[in-house]
Amino acid sequence: MKSLIIVVCLFITCSVSAQNYPFIKNFVAGTIILKDGSRKTGLIRWFPDPSEKLRFKMNNDAVEEKYQIPDLQGFTTDTLHFKMLSNLEIYGEDYPVLNKMSKLKNMFGQIIYTGKINVYYVLYNGYDPLRNGYSSYPNLIFEKTKDNKPEFAAFPVYINMREKRYDEAKERLLPFFSEYPAIQEKLKTFNRATNMSGFIDSIKQIPELKNE
Repeated sequence: MKSLIIVVCLFITCSVSAQNYPFIKNFVAGTIILKDGSRKTGLIRWFPDPSEKLRFKMNNDAVEEKYQIPDLQGFTTDTLHFKMLSNLEIYGEDYPVLNKMSKLKNMFGQIIYTGKINVYYVLYNGYDPLRNGYSSYPNLIFEKTKDNKPEFAAFPVYINMREKRYDEAKERLLPFFSEYPAIQEKLKTFNRATNMSGFIDSIKQIPELKNE
């Protein structure tokens, strides 16, 4: 389905932290989607970290259940939709200083857009040597199908690092959009202060752009 699921201030206009999600500190109403596609509706609590289990219970008085990320296809809370993603390379704590990507075997990504190229928002938390403390590392994840397999590419948003590192991230992302020169040109204009909504709009127009 080619539709905009949700575009929120989390990654477009606001500085991001994991505390933006309502289910970080409290149980909130939601639905989990099991591996077989069945659904269970109740209360959900989860901290955005690949090692954290999602906590679920049918109601306030029910016994709590815990799920590893790969145990689920995803979950929903209010207008937020999350999908389980596997084998990601994202921009985490090692990138600003060491120029190294962080590998995530499994992680939930918030669905931003579904279409020819899917867009997800992933929060990763790690130690920030520049701030001497733990920080959130927000990434946009792009997904396309190649040879009947998902192919992912990441891009950092609102991460504390030099402009040079953003330029290097752009160079890494450009080949992912090799079929879409108009999107590549849009990406080349991006810098740390750029609003990402225009870039997402370009992805939404992929059928038209590709035929130009």
